[in-house]
Amino acid sequence: MMTKTEIPVFENSNDLHEAIGFPHRSHIPNFDVYALDRLEPSARRCMPPYRQGFYQIGLMTYVGDSKLNLNTDWLTLEEYPLLFVVPGQVFSWVRDSKMAGFHIMFKKEFLTNVLSNVVEEFPFLKMSENNVLMLTKEEQESLHFDAQRIHSVFKNPHPYQEKMLEGMLVSFLYFCKAVYERYKSTENHLTRAQMITQKFEILVDKMYVDTKNVGDYAEQLNITPNYLTTTVKKLTGKSAKDIIRERLLLESKSLLKYSGLDIAEIAYRLNFQEPTHFTRFFKQLSGTTPNKFRQMD
Repeated sequence: MMTKTEIPVFENSNDLHEAIGFPHRSHIPNFDVYALDRLEPSARRCMPPYRQGFYQIGLMTYVGDSKLNLNTDWLTLEEYPLLFVVPGQVFSWVRDSKMAGFHIMFKKEFLTNVLSNVVEEFPFLKMSENNVLMLTKEEQESLHFDAQRIHSVFKNPHPYQEKMLEGMLVSFLYFCKAVYERYKSTENHLTRAQMITQKFEILVDKMYVDTKNVGDYAEQLNITPNYLTTTVKKLTGKSAKDIIRERLLLESKSLLKYSGLDIAEIAYRLNFQEPTHFTRFFKQLSGTTPNKFRQMD
């Protein structure tokens, strides 16, 4: 059984490699790439929850029995998955020994020269977005070819190595963006109600700790609280308040399950004025107390 400790945060890929016993190290600040089959035989096959300070793209050509968990949700991995892990998410995994493909890891600083706002340009790197996209065979082959080229440039020192990798990564991300937009194509003709709901859900991910007040979200969206609630309810079947509370509950469960913080510390971290308010909130939504939830398997 995992002991209750604070969830570790690995600020860069080399720190993570050290933690999993993988001898590979990146020689380039804020960028890394490696072939997944190189994890054998030294790297551990199971990793308890952690957070990371960098973006990660997983292009997997073979998944086998691998299991990946993001923010307490097990991900569905089909034949050609494209995975995104973003800073701040709680990630854990069990890896099949024959897992194959590539991991590309980078910090936004690596692209500062070419892009001022990575997440604005590539919205699939947002916390609130779908973390796994399923590729067609053609998309998978094209991205795999690009990943091999990136890997080859990374391994062979060159006076313009970083510049080349910068350009290749941006090109790779634009291909990912095209895949993401194919996924989103049904939303290209969003109604006003759908647009409001989508923007609201993204705002909730950013603001749920700071404010639980529907009026604050409505103000950000330039609409009345009543209109926001009616719109969201019509589309999702839940009120705006319910969605904020559910996001708060998800983070509460994550902290209870994976961190060593006591109940009072979690309550204050989530901006409850009193631990008793947090306990009442948690029991009301989950049907059990924070302490009992923590003791569950």
